[in-house]
Amino acid sequence: MQTKKFVSQAPYFTSLLLFFLFSIIAFGLYIQADWIQSFDQFISQPILEQRSENKTLFFIAFTHLGSVAAMVLIVLLFSSFLFWRTKSLGMVFWFALQTILGAALLNHYVKDIFQRQRPTIKHLVVQGGYSFPSGHSMGSLICYGGIAFLLIQLTRRSVWKRCIFFFTAVLVLLIGMSRIYVGVHFPSDVLGGYLLGGAWLSLMIGLYQRWLHWFNKRTSPHSE
Repeated sequence: MQTKKFVSQAPYFTSLLLFFLFSIIAFGLYIQADWIQSFDQFISQPILEQRSENKTLFFIAFTHLGSVAAMVLIVLLFSSFLFWRTKSLGMVFWFALQTILGAALLNHYVKDIFQRQRPTIKHLVVQGGYSFPSGHSMGSLICYGGIAFLLIQLTRRSVWKRCIFFFTAVLVLLIGMSRIYVGVHFPSDVLGGYLLGGAWLSLMIGLYQRWLHWFNKRTSPHSE
């Protein structure tokens, strides 16, 4: 009984932990801490030194997978698949709402708070707006992570669950790395996007069963 209760509360603890770590980075940016600059230089320098024509094509392809256009298309396609596969509007709306609210609205709001300027090095892609936290990193973790969570719910075989988790983790990491490579984000932007996106996704996973129960009750033809 205690184990089941702990598992049900784990997403909330994870969300709080990730948000706490995000807050450390955010505070470091606010006070312009030296360790933020040292961290950014330590991570970005070896990545930027490896620029080449082939690697540029590779990372630009991955950076496009985290774009707004890609996210919109993926949300539409996966939502359609999800409804075809499960006939559950509750699952569809959970996925769509948690992606839109987290990847779009929350990221935009936090960017406006910090208003961090982008790196001044050469950008390999056109990108406007503020820098922290990375919208591509945060959005990809929320969107692709949400897809992975739902696919794992629908999959019985543990080997496929591990494959889904591994594939999603690699994809999200490559999208984040691509943002550093193309020169439009600092590593602290990417890490901040991961932490805030992870905090949001963990919270939404914690609320998933409650959402389904509420949604199904509200939309049931037998409900008053």
